[in-house]
Amino acid sequence: MEIELEEVERQLRGAKGVPSADKLIKYLRLMRDLHIRDSPTVARYGNILLRHYKNHLSEEELWTVYEQVAIAALDSHALQFAASVVAAINRRFPESVRAKRLQGMYYEAVGDYNKAEGVYNDLLTQDAANEMILKRMVALERSRGNLTTAIDALRKYLDTFANDKEGWEELAEMYLEVQNYRQAAFCYEELLMHVPGNSSYFVRYADVLYTIGGPTNYKTARSYYAKAIELTAGGSLRALFGVLACSAHITDKVTLQDARSRAQIELPDVSTQALLRIYKQHAPDKLPFVEPILAKLLSGHGHGL
Repeated sequence: MEIELEEVERQLRGAKGVPSADKLIKYLRLMRDLHIRDSPTVARYGNILLRHYKNHLSEEELWTVYEQVAIAALDSHALQFAASVVAAINRRFPESVRAKRLQGMYYEAVGDYNKAEGVYNDLLTQDAANEMILKRMVALERSRGNLTTAIDALRKYLDTFANDKEGWEELAEMYLEVQNYRQAAFCYEELLMHVPGNSSYFVRYADVLYTIGGPTNYKTARSYYAKAIELTAGGSLRALFGVLACSAHITDKVTLQDARSRAQIELPDVSTQALLRIYKQHAPDKLPFVEPILAKLLSGHGHGL
């Protein structure tokens, strides 16, 4: 599907005059199916489709496109266009929760937070556990700059929707913004339980532990960086650097009594060689800057390049 999308995008970019209806429809379908976010482009092509080819769509897909384009227009801050699309949706579906949510999102986009809150509160009166509206309330408080209130709202949301991976990611980000690293670490622990094969969560969790600091956290962070290296077959630069940074802080004497101990001793050297190999292959011009950094990190661990 990704290859198909690339081909459609190439055809749309090369079109002379107004692109054909089938290409525009296919592009928007693929963007929906692949969950790819390119709001300015979706808004632009959606605008063309709705102006010239509405009769090429079924009734159901027409309003799916309207919603897709409305969100893209709001996201790209094309507010005049967004207002017209949201108004059309609300005229067609005056009692729809999704239509009212879009109206609230429009108020958010124009900075009328009180009106947005009023819309969302009305919807929560009808359904106090409405997942999308509860998440909009979090976004609203963030837009207002009320980070503490947003954190509280998202924590309450996750009490009900504990399997929402994106919710845990956002909560971790907010805790990092307020420098509450221990709570951010807890969020990444939740994410690792949900998606244990995601290397980026291992790296982010290790980053937080490294930031907190202390001998135990450095050792634990190093093990999580090492797992990320394993999951990416040595391709995670951040994890490779993370191993070296942690090792530079670990001063315990390690013996060669078992394989694990040998791995701990060898890991910094192996990480260094992997980094040098990657930079030589992909960014040789950066080597003069990278080599002194690696040398310093290794010397902190008692090694040399």
